[in-house]
Amino acid sequence: MQPRGRLVVSDQHSLSFTCADGHVTVTGALDRDHVGDAWSERRAWLGDSGDLVFDLAGVSKVDSAGLALLIQLQAELAGKNRSLSLQNVNTQLRQFAEVSGVTDLLSLSYTPSE
Repeated sequence: MQPRGRLVVSDQHSLSFTCADGHVTVTGALDRDHVGDAWSERRAWLGDSGDLVFDLAGVSKVDSAGLALLIQLQAELAGKNRSLSLQNVNTQLRQFAEVSGVTDLLSLSYTPSE
């Protein structure tokens, strides 16, 4: 996969995807206000082949729409014999996945804080 640079999918620069060699760095709010644009522009950062790694360390906020986006992306990639791996998943996303019953689907493990 060729590097594709940075793609901002929100007018407010609140959600961006920086792509290079199958690694996608997600920065900003992965929420209902921004996932529609991200979904519409996904071809620009998904590429045509190879597995993808999403680094979510820069995600400041996530809600159920963000979780749904990740599930849909994973399903779309699986249909093309590609995989999606998530790195640096924050507590908020882990908790949404846990209560939604999709931790296994997204290959996340959840350890509650003590």
